[in-house]
Amino acid sequence: MKKTFELWEKIFAEKKFDTSADLHFITADEIKSISKAEPRIMAKMDSTADLPLIFKKHKYFLLPVNNGKYAIVRGDGFHTLEKLAESIDFTSRIKFPLTTADRGSSEMQFLDYSFNTGAIQHILNTGPLYQSIRGREYSRALNFLVNKTRLEVSSVQIEVDSGLEAEDAIVLLEAKVGTPTDFIIRQLFYPYRHFRIVSPNKKIIPVFFTYEPVKKEYHFWVYEFTNEGDYNSIKFKETKSLKIITKEELELEDIKPKGVVEYKNLVPQANDLDKVIELTFKVSEGLNNYKDIADYFEFDPRQSSYYREAAEALGLVTSDRTGYRLTDVGKRLIQLPAEKRNIFMVEILSDFNLIKYGLDEIKAKKPVSINELQKLIAKNSNLTGSTIIRRASSLAAWYKWIAESTGLFSWDGNKFIPR
Repeated sequence: MKKTFELWEKIFAEKKFDTSADLHFITADEIKSISKAEPRIMAKMDSTADLPLIFKKHKYFLLPVNNGKYAIVRGDGFHTLEKLAESIDFTSRIKFPLTTADRGSSEMQFLDYSFNTGAIQHILNTGPLYQSIRGREYSRALNFLVNKTRLEVSSVQIEVDSGLEAEDAIVLLEAKVGTPTDFIIRQLFYPYRHFRIVSPNKKIIPVFFTYEPVKKEYHFWVYEFTNEGDYNSIKFKETKSLKIITKEELELEDIKPKGVVEYKNLVPQANDLDKVIELTFKVSEGLNNYKDIADYFEFDPRQSSYYREAAEALGLVTSDRTGYRLTDVGKRLIQLPAEKRNIFMVEILSDFNLIKYGLDEIKAKKPVSINELQKLIAKNSNLTGSTIIRRASSLAAWYKWIAESTGLFSWDGNKFIPR
């Protein structure tokens, strides 16, 4: 159980909330006083995965209603993302490379790129769009229903990842890297209501956007609110999925090991290589110890150490008593554009003994099964029993990442198949 989940149990007990009631209020100061945790972290419930168990049990969710004040309200606060449309190729309108477009790993870079290439305008068919809204501001006074409960909201902080304006429409985008199962409706509803007041004569188009870094796909869900006085009146209109091809087809022979791997016999425990890359970016931004990394990813300390170990083994990060620092290789990785970054990572990975073996087999047009990976780990380590099975699962996740990043081979559910 997440620590914040336990702290919310403590808050409910200390406040003696009557859980038969549909509505309760709590201030940031009260959250801080009871939990001893930052209210900002305690209140972060962007999807149902973030929802504390006591909220789920009593069908509550959390909404800010004033600066420093929250409503704990009964109702359905989240919307499940609809199934994606099949990805289609989109040709960018940009006639030259944007050398600064991929300097980071945040949603903003990918959102900006999708705008600059003309993808958003193409999807929404609005005519010319112009960047006009970004960042945080305080909402106008809002009045609406959640289920049967009426809420009045005023001067709460709202954030629009990107707001674009056309002659007769305003597009408001909420962006994520990676695709969640669902999202809290507030992220679209509050900005929608605010800008309906700011610009009453223009159509407001709420859009949920995600970027999948492994598949390099840009996903868009377009919505509308059929009743601006009803929080739950969100209505799905359409989804689009785009892929921008920016490089020639890659061959296995093009993968050249970088020779920077520190521990070639590493048997990985970190499953998600995208998070290893993101950790590298976060170290460059100043997160330099296991606690910072654990808090950012919501890892437990042991899980945090797995990802630090992987980043160190890859030669991206080094650590000592003063904290984590980027190596020259890590600095180079974060400076690469996105389309080159994954290939650079594959070239680093190909220097691991457990990866090199598989790539050599695939190059020889031989499939590689999970069973073979387990045998390979047993042969090249002192691990035994169920530990081998768990580590083989992590190793397979690395192979899947390489497969999806390069298209050089595929996974059929049991083994990796050469292209």
